[in-house]
This record gives sequence, structure tokens and C-alpha cells, in this order.
Amino acid sequence: MERLGTILIVDDDPLVLEALTQAFMDDYEVVQASSGEEALRVLESNGNLDTVVLDIRMAKMNGLQTARLIKEINSELPIIFHTAYPGEYSESSIEKEHQPFDYVGKNERPERLVRAVKNAVSFARLKSDGANLVKFARQEFGMVGKSEAMRGIYHTIEKIAPSDTKVVILGRTGTGKELVARAIHKRSGRASERLVIFNCNHKSPYLVESELFGHLRGSFTGAIVDRIGLFEYADGGTLFLDEIGDLDMTTQGKLLRVLETGEMQRIGSPEVIRVDVRLICAANRDLDRLIQDGKFREDLFYRLKGVVITIPPLKERREDIPELIDFFIENYSLKRGDDIKVFEPSARDLLVEYDWPGNVRQLLDTVQSLIDLSVSSFITRREVENYLACHKDGHNSSGSFQERVWEFKRVLVIQTLARNNNNVSASARELSLDASNLRKMIKDLDIKVG
Repeated sequence: MERLGTILIVDDDPLVLEALTQAFMDDYEVVQASSGEEALRVLESNGNLDTVVLDIRMAKMNGLQTARLIKEINSELPIIFHTAYPGEYSESSIEKEHQPFDYVGKNERPERLVRAVKNAVSFARLKSDGANLVKFARQEFGMVGKSEAMRGIYHTIEKIAPSDTKVVILGRTGTGKELVARAIHKRSGRASERLVIFNCNHKSPYLVESELFGHLRGSFTGAIVDRIGLFEYADGGTLFLDEIGDLDMTTQGKLLRVLETGEMQRIGSPEVIRVDVRLICAANRDLDRLIQDGKFREDLFYRLKGVVITIPPLKERREDIPELIDFFIENYSLKRGDDIKVFEPSARDLLVEYDWPGNVRQLLDTVQSLIDLSVSSFITRREVENYLACHKDGHNSSGSFQERVWEFKRVLVIQTLARNNNNVSASARELSLDASNLRKMIKDLDIKVG
């Protein structure tokens, strides 16, 4: 039988030690220690422990001293204090100094300790798996974040990817829906086959139908050659349809047929083609509302709705923003072959506080643009403030024509100076300007060079 985890039981009473071992050995791998010193030796040689059940009153090194040293070796390991003398120790002081996972008296019902151990092991496993998943998601998929919401998404990906379950990914524009789709495909049994991506947004019904199902030459105006559709092209692999809510009703009906029968036809062809495709869809609109408004087929929605993954907007997971900033800086600097630039603490605070209507995509654009625009290796809060003010809602749409021209010139000159290490003469040559004129422009545009 598969064990639930590995626990270390520490007690200097051999009868208690044996009794606890017998109580847990059916469900757990049990490691014994009859003293604090022995417990530390076990811990140093065994990195697979999930929980420690620790007696407090022991000869030589007591449980509190042992716990302190255990935390120095592994600060994440849950400790359950187990004592026959609960009245001799202050639970509040122990909680404050040692922060144990639980505190169980030996006079309590055995079920109390059993429940505490089960909860502690589950917590340790989940925490360990969560840390591994966070690291794996970043390295393999470029998905960054360790918030509770993102950990939940990583767990869902790992759970559903191996199957052919249909998936609907919901989230606002820029939240990273395509990254989730890529991660599911990469972890699936279809990973060696194609992942085909198609955005249904703002395309004519004829174009969408032709892209998805293909057409024969002459089947409609402009069809000058036969064309294979994306369903055929993705056969054996995965098809990701982004912005599924924008599909017209006719195409929705044809999509429903593929899902129900695995069959499709090219436009203008009587031939029925069978395809084997895993479908992943995404939407930034409320599909339930579209159904109520008669703009989306309810039967199609229930065919698509195998598992729903909802990605929250960035402002609802602000704890992920610092890690995202570092990830974007590292990747962009590596791509450019430049030294890494640093945001001063107050500049980072401002990025965390901002609401990011364009979500992760807007944060990425902002970080990259600030790296390009800053003439220093140290990006200040003032630079961030100025950039966000000029690019409110993800684009520069405010100010008069003259103000926007001024800002465009300023950005152009700053970027050129950055490429030329603040060499005015070299920058002037690149911009086809006289160096004296560029120096005057630098002054007029309030650009600091130094």
C-alpha cells in the first residue's frame, strides 16, 4: 500500500515510542528517535521527512531545544508537540517562539494526534509540491507567480493535462490565457504533435470558417486555391481557439458538429473528414451573458465546458508583481545582451500599486519600455510615474497634439541615446541630425544625460 508520507517520532520513553509507531506504521513510513540528539542526526541524513511528532520533556536535550535546532536545519518542516505534561508549558509562549503545527497532549484521545499528523503531512506535501510547481511553471511555461490563485492554476494544469478533457480558459485580455493553453498541451500526451492557435476576434464569418475548416478553390469569391483548415492541420494535436465568444452563430453550429461527431467538411466540398483534436478555448467575455443575449449557443457551451480555468486580473494578485518584474527584466536584458537594470524600491512599489488594466501584457510592455527609455542603469520612481501618466490604460491617448509630439520626440531621443551609451555625436549620426541641434533638443526635451 502506498504510504501517505514519512514521519519522525521522537520520545525518550520506549513504550510510547513503540505505541506511536504501531499506531502510524500502516499509513506512514515511520522513523524513530529516542532523544533530541538522535532526532537531529536522523533529520540531517533524511531529507524526505514530512512531519515530526516531538515529545517535550526529555532527558538532556528537551523537545523545545530540539525544535529550535530542527528549524535551523529545515524551517519548513511541520512539528507537532506531544506532551504528557501540558500544564507545565505555556501553549501561548510555545506558539510565539516555536510556531508548531499543532500541540497535542498525551492525555487526549488518540484520534486527536492522528488527525494532527494527517493534516501536517498533507500541508507539507502540498507546500512542497506547490513550490516545485511554481518553479516548474516558470522554467517550462514562462508562467510566473506563487499566489494562491496561480498555484491553483498550476495544480489544475497538472491534473487535467494528461487527459483529453476540453478546457475553457476565462480571463481578461493580457492575463496569460495562451500561456495556460501552451502549458496544458506541453504536459499532455499530444505534446509531440502540433499546437495550433487561432484568435476568433474581429474576423469575418467567412474568414473564420475558412480558417477552421478549409475550402475548395472557387467555393467563394477569393478562394483561388484549395486550403486545408486548422482542424485538419491540428489532427492528432491541440487546437486553441482564443476569444471563442466572438464566433458567429453559423460557425458555432459547425464547431458543435466537430465536437459531437469528430467530422467536418471543407467549404464547397461534400467529403466528410474525420479529425482527432483536443480543443482548448478561451474568452475574455462573459459567456453566460452571451448565451442570455442569444449570441452564443448554450449546447455548444456545455460541449466546450469540460474544465473551466479562471485567471484573475493582475490587480487581484499583486503579490506576483515583484516576481513578474524580475522575470521580465532578466529575460529582456538577456535578449538584448545588456546589463540588468534595477528599479529603485519606490519605483517597484508604484508598479505593484498600479491597477494594470492591460494586465500582465501591459506590465511586460511597461518594464521593457522603461528599460529602453532609461539612460541610467537605475530606474527611478519619477520615470515610472511619467511613463504611466503618458501611457494610461496601456497607450498614450491623452494630451494635445503638440504634447504627444513632444513625448514622441523625447522617447525617440532617449532610446537612441541609450543605444549609443549616451554618446551625443553617435546618436546625432543615427538620427541624421547635427550634434549641436541634438544637444539643444536634449535640453528642450528635459533629458538628463550623464
